[in-house]
Amino acid sequence: MSDARAELSLEKVFLSDVEIHRQSPFAKAADLRARVLFHVLLSDVLLIGDSQCLNTPLFRALVDPREAEVAARSEAVRADLGTLLDGGRIRVARRDGQSLGAVRASQKLRDVEHVPSAGYAEDMDRRTAAHPVSYQLATVAAAFKAGVLALVEQELRDAGGETRRTLEAAHAFMSGEKPLFFKAIRDWEDAFRDASGSRTPEVILALGAVDRAAGEAYRQSLPTVLGACTAAPRGAQAAIGSSTARVVQEQNALPAGMLDEFLLGRLPVEVFLEATEQPSRNAMVHELALLRRGDGPDPARLGEAVTEFSAWMQEAFIRTFRDTDERAREVLAGKQNLMRFAVSEDETTGALGAGLDVWSTDGTREDYLDVQVLDRSVPDANGVAGTEPMDERGMRRRLVQGSAVGGARPSAVASAAV
Repeated sequence: MSDARAELSLEKVFLSDVEIHRQSPFAKAADLRARVLFHVLLSDVLLIGDSQCLNTPLFRALVDPREAEVAARSEAVRADLGTLLDGGRIRVARRDGQSLGAVRASQKLRDVEHVPSAGYAEDMDRRTAAHPVSYQLATVAAAFKAGVLALVEQELRDAGGETRRTLEAAHAFMSGEKPLFFKAIRDWEDAFRDASGSRTPEVILALGAVDRAAGEAYRQSLPTVLGACTAAPRGAQAAIGSSTARVVQEQNALPAGMLDEFLLGRLPVEVFLEATEQPSRNAMVHELALLRRGDGPDPARLGEAVTEFSAWMQEAFIRTFRDTDERAREVLAGKQNLMRFAVSEDETTGALGAGLDVWSTDGTREDYLDVQVLDRSVPDANGVAGTEPMDERGMRRRLVQGSAVGGARPSAVASAAV
């Protein structure tokens, strides 16, 4: 296979919640680190946007020792993920082929929040140069505007009184902006709050809904334009399901370490890179990619790969932390919960979903990551968090879904509940 064909065959997943334009999903850098590593494990390439790379302080702390020094005032930070940028495991999508330095300079002029130093942008340009990804800003801006207007229109359906007045004012403002920037929405929210002189619960909640709608539209617009799969929080909603779904493959009592956010957050990048070279991991990624594309994965082979790789990860955690990390060693010794894996099929549509999660011995969920990976034909309306507030547990519930081809998704539903 030529290099060009090999590149096209890579399954690229966009990590959409490395994002400051949303309620903060990460309390500390280790939480973000765990999520980045988790999704790199499940894909060939993890994509983030140029704004995410530049304007998210916790991400900067994970890839740049100078940024880690700033974050270290409140927590110890492993600033070792730059290695994944160097090797193309993580790639940064840049607008119109611009350098990150040029994007940063433009953001500085527009007074964007959390703009990094020029030195950081230059270093990221150097580290990402070998694996360029480009997008057209005008196309993403149009997708963002359409998305936020659609979400606000949903909020308007049942709104009345001051809530409706606030949402209508927001919709009118955003409709007239060409182009519409996220920062412009934030500035409008502040101006409306001050000019209206109203601090009623209805106005406050309506402005919060507008802000979350902007964040959700911002989160979805770039992966939509890139045609990339998306890794996102599912929110606090129940697992996507269907009355016609049947389980076609299931494994229980698997080691749960690969879903443990605490352990992933402390895993040295050298051990992680060793994990990405395991044949069982590569088989797992291949079958999940086939599932996301609707290309006929082998559920039995996927189950075998997950079983083998989860055992390898557990052994890697034990040997890595046995003599060097007392806290991690205590976590490994104290947690006896096991992971479950299942592939389900919707008997009406044939769409597939795969899921990994952990239940404790008393049947309640522990603070582990869990994930559903869905065929791209499955509509994501019930799985993506939309504009509702999201708690910490909702952020840990992960959804990975393939990009739709040719616009709207069919109304198929598949279960990935495990």
